[in-house]
Amino acid sequence: MKKFLVLIPIVALLTNAPVHAQPFDPEHRHSIELSTGVPPAQVLLLGSSSSAKVMGGYNEKKLFTPSLNIAYTYAMNERWDFNAIINACGAIMRRDYETGTSKVAYSGTWYTPTVDFRWKWLRRDNFRMYSSFGLSCFVMANFSIVLPLPYLTPVGINFGSGRLYGIAEFNISTAATGLLAGVGYRF
Repeated sequence: MKKFLVLIPIVALLTNAPVHAQPFDPEHRHSIELSTGVPPAQVLLLGSSSSAKVMGGYNEKKLFTPSLNIAYTYAMNERWDFNAIINACGAIMRRDYETGTSKVAYSGTWYTPTVDFRWKWLRRDNFRMYSSFGLSCFVMANFSIVLPLPYLTPVGINFGSGRLYGIAEFNISTAATGLLAGVGYRF
């Protein structure tokens, strides 16, 4: 309870402090962002069911590479951005059978094209805090699964006052689940 009481004045200070934001520059509305993060949560859900594993007599092992994201961002105004993102995550699913043999069930890359809207709710000279929401489409490399999924960033920050800036987000999406970090360039 004491921690909560300490947060109230901090939140009040942040929301009522004079805004010295990065000025909106209509000549530099575009940016390219490159980021990476832990593999998305939905990759852990894919694979064989437990009954198939028991009946088939195998254990399934999954290995995922960190996700790689390339995004184009268009600053619509001072508060809103539009993002088009392409994400790739490598995956290998191997089945180890009781007979001692091993078979690769899937090896390839999973792609997720995404569109989202970013709301910049706190803007200062050297950083912006934001939240974003959107929709992505989960596509396996062999197009055997195409699944629409939500894209959500409860809190993110980009920092840097020039054209080059850093990105750190808490992300729950097809791009990553947990921390996502990267760099961006405005032009």
